[in-house]
Amino acid sequence: MFYGDNPLPPQHEIPATPSEQPLAMVSLPVEAAAAGDDYPWGIWDLVRIVVVAAIAILLFSIVAMGVAIRSAGPAHALAADLARDPRVVIPAQFAAYLVVIVYMVSLLRSRGRPFWHTVRWNWPGRTWFAWMTLGVALAVIVQSASALLPIPKSLPIERYFRDTLGAWMMAGFGVTLAPLVEELYFRGFMYPALARRLGVAMGVAITSALFAFIHASQLAHAWAPLLLLFLVGVVLTTVRVRTGSVATTLLIHVGYNATLFAMLYLASDHFRHLEKVT
Repeated sequence: MFYGDNPLPPQHEIPATPSEQPLAMVSLPVEAAAAGDDYPWGIWDLVRIVVVAAIAILLFSIVAMGVAIRSAGPAHALAADLARDPRVVIPAQFAAYLVVIVYMVSLLRSRGRPFWHTVRWNWPGRTWFAWMTLGVALAVIVQSASALLPIPKSLPIERYFRDTLGAWMMAGFGVTLAPLVEELYFRGFMYPALARRLGVAMGVAITSALFAFIHASQLAHAWAPLLLLFLVGVVLTTVRVRTGSVATTLLIHVGYNATLFAMLYLASDHFRHLEKVT
């Protein structure tokens, strides 16, 4: 799953919400002064968010595993198995991600900034469905491209899809809190910090690379799926640059994840025969 020295221009000089334009009309310059806007956070704040996330995931995972062991009994609960059980992993990560959101909100409020405005949420208005459809198309393209690349036959993430309940839990988490936290961190916090220091192009490239890297263990560190995920990150971050909207990248991300889960749902007979696809 995770900052401008110039003051913001007067509010009346900022276009209301560029992403509210119909998709066909969106021809925007790179977000004005992307590397110079007044983002009240820096690289070390990015590191702190990651540390908070890691500690929260560790603590909640320990609690979840303890509850699972007590419920199932030590003879039926090996730590290695519990670490891949969605009934243990998802509640722990859900709780940890809530802590991360609270920390990010408190970080900006401690510096006197409204959270959603500062991270450039900017809901896209009536075009929200079109942006989500772009995520659907992106998933179809990536899935088609994967057939042409040497994707490993078995990936670690498939271990989380061992039964119907686990698949539903993964799907629910994957289209709600997981993309929200990832977009807030990578496109809301990380990209502006990197763009300010290194420029827009490097900001997009590094943000996309780190976005792919956090999924590396789920993808067996294989270059082909990581390359595809890097390209997904490039699309998401470029949209963030062109629209100035993290809400728009969230819609694309949700559409992308939802499509992948829908494909799995159909291929496995409504998650009832996961052995066919995992």
